[in-house]
Amino acid sequence: MNSRPISKTAHGLIDYAFAAALFSVPKAIGCKPKTVNLYRGIAAEVFLYGAMSKHKLAPLPLIPMKVHKVIDIVNLSMLSLLTSYKGIRKNPKAVCFNLTMVAMGITAVLLTRWKKHT
Repeated sequence: MNSRPISKTAHGLIDYAFAAALFSVPKAIGCKPKTVNLYRGIAAEVFLYGAMSKHKLAPLPLIPMKVHKVIDIVNLSMLSLLTSYKGIRKNPKAVCFNLTMVAMGITAVLLTRWKKHT
């Protein structure tokens, strides 16, 4: 029995939703324009490497999922450190959003079937 329920294709879909949330939620919760732009830059990066990773929903599948996993880990590390950024730290809703995104991202990485034969 495989204990990891998320396929690579589902992970790709999750990445698109993750990017959409990073793009839209900060403005909706009242973050300052500089913070909104920071999140939108991260959203663009997540969307682009997701769209270029090798899964069924990628329009340009160039990046192996093994590399995608490493990029996810680096991005989540960076996102967790952003909690100390002034524009996030001083806004309780932004802190909650940021930590929620980190937690959801870590969960997605841990529950994805990364190996080819699983």
